[in-house]
Amino acid sequence: MKPRQIPSWWPNRGHSEWIRTLPFRWHAQRVGTTGPKILLLHGTGASTHSWAPLISVLQNKAQLCAIDLPGHGFSDTPPIGQSTLANCTRGVAMLLRNLDFAPDVIVGHSAGAAIAVSLASDFNPRPKVICVNAAFGQFSGLAGVMFPYFAKIAAAAPFSARLLALAAQDMSRVKRLLDGTGSCVSDESLRAYATLFQSKDHVQGTLQFMAEWDLGAFLDGLGQTKSEITFLTGQRDKTVPPHISRHWANVIADAAIFEIPALGHLMQEEAPKTIADHIMAVALGAS
Repeated sequence: MKPRQIPSWWPNRGHSEWIRTLPFRWHAQRVGTTGPKILLLHGTGASTHSWAPLISVLQNKAQLCAIDLPGHGFSDTPPIGQSTLANCTRGVAMLLRNLDFAPDVIVGHSAGAAIAVSLASDFNPRPKVICVNAAFGQFSGLAGVMFPYFAKIAAAAPFSARLLALAAQDMSRVKRLLDGTGSCVSDESLRAYATLFQSKDHVQGTLQFMAEWDLGAFLDGLGQTKSEITFLTGQRDKTVPPHISRHWANVIADAAIFEIPALGHLMQEEAPKTIADHIMAVALGAS
């Protein structure tokens, strides 16, 4: 299978590379040659592009590695059953060993935050973790049943990804979806999201990721984590309510939380300098 094609205008296209860790091929971008090593893990439905504004701020201060999660962006979609949290964590760990990249800090956005926390325990010394609008909650009530059920049905039906990708041809529909996160993104980011949502492979990979995503065991053990975790939450986040981060910051022994006004779910894109300052404070031991 050939790698997915990256558009010439894609953010940080010149830093893109494919790395194979059998039987899987990852898309990664490594930027920077000095400073702390920082791993960047995006959330559901996104890709490395969501870190581009942040990378531009940090590229002369840190060694950065951003990857596309399984099935997302330009990384391969794994076989059915291999997109679980445990498998994603194991796969990222193998990739980092392949790259000889032992992070000092792992930054995870939304669903990527669960991988960040899980991954930290694989390293010695254990890296610090920054959770940006962490999606650390199960769906409640009927949604807890219907959302995974729908995702599993959609992932199993080949036409579903095609239909959703076709719907994304309408740029106004994509913009409404992003506006629903509480964030206002740049035109370049809007173009990148539209390109992803118009890709059948990306949509299928995202649906599979959602269908196999179950945080039950992870959340059961989260309160006992030994990792140092900093929560960053946007007060305008309409995707993951800020009270989720507040709750876990109170439960976890070594945790801090910073609530940032006027920013939504994609706040690393809205205010990269603000988020970069928090990341460097953690990386340099000032938080």
